[in-house]
Amino acid sequence: MADKIILRDLQVRTILGNDSWERKKLQPVVITAEIHTSIAMAGKEDKLTGSVHYGMACKRVMKLAESNHGILSLEAFTEEVARACIDVTGSGLAVYVYARNPRALLHAEYAGVEIYRTRKDLFGSWTNDSTEEENMQEAGSAIAARAAAVDAGGVLKSEDNLVIKHLSLSTIIGINLWERHYKQVLNISLTIHTARSTEGTVGVHDKTSRPWTYRKVADEVTEMVEKTSYRTVEALAIAIARTAIKQCKVPKLTVRVEKPSAVVFAACSAVEITRSVDDFSTSSALTSGVASLNL
Repeated sequence: MADKIILRDLQVRTILGNDSWERKKLQPVVITAEIHTSIAMAGKEDKLTGSVHYGMACKRVMKLAESNHGILSLEAFTEEVARACIDVTGSGLAVYVYARNPRALLHAEYAGVEIYRTRKDLFGSWTNDSTEEENMQEAGSAIAARAAAVDAGGVLKSEDNLVIKHLSLSTIIGINLWERHYKQVLNISLTIHTARSTEGTVGVHDKTSRPWTYRKVADEVTEMVEKTSYRTVEALAIAIARTAIKQCKVPKLTVRVEKPSAVVFAACSAVEITRSVDDFSTSSALTSGVASLNL
């Protein structure tokens, strides 16, 4: 298991987006990065040279944000943040990055991108000199450390996550008489799971053609939720997943629906589900678990 150097909630301002307004206005982006490395030497000798200089990592990320990078999407920007962090030192094996834009959506806390990349993913090699790597007799410990770095990514080894956090919407929900008359606020979080790009080049995500964006998903879900009057949160969660997958062509989705007013002495009650295209491929799957739909 590798050690980690962590930068939490680094705030930068940068230009992102496709429309003319977004290309003119600096937008806030909040970044958390975890650089997987070994701090054994730094811990033994009490010298920073044996670890990752997190101050330098911060400066590189801020320099990227402030540069005329020409990146359009938050996905591509997040990948370049990963590249900037791990390139601070040759000892960095992998990096986890979670970048959030709190101004991306009007009624949500933020839209974010979560990725995990190894050094080899980003640069095509585990060392700065690929020829040297091919020719050298690698030590067993180095091979084991690299394998551990790959495994540490978990599900993020093969997928990236696009997150819409706490989309606040009002709708009729519940079985009590008063709940059938008054709308309640729900906090809906969506995590879109996408197959990870393996190209590892600048702007890959900017050029990827796909039928959805997080704005389209948020708009479709908002329109659907505000028109419904489900009795159970379970039914609503499945309906949200179906809308995102069937209408927006999202491949896989985790839906979390929080009902803050449900329990007096709790912050909320919630239902969380994960669904993919296969779950809605037949008519039977469409109605699975939705016995209490309103008509």
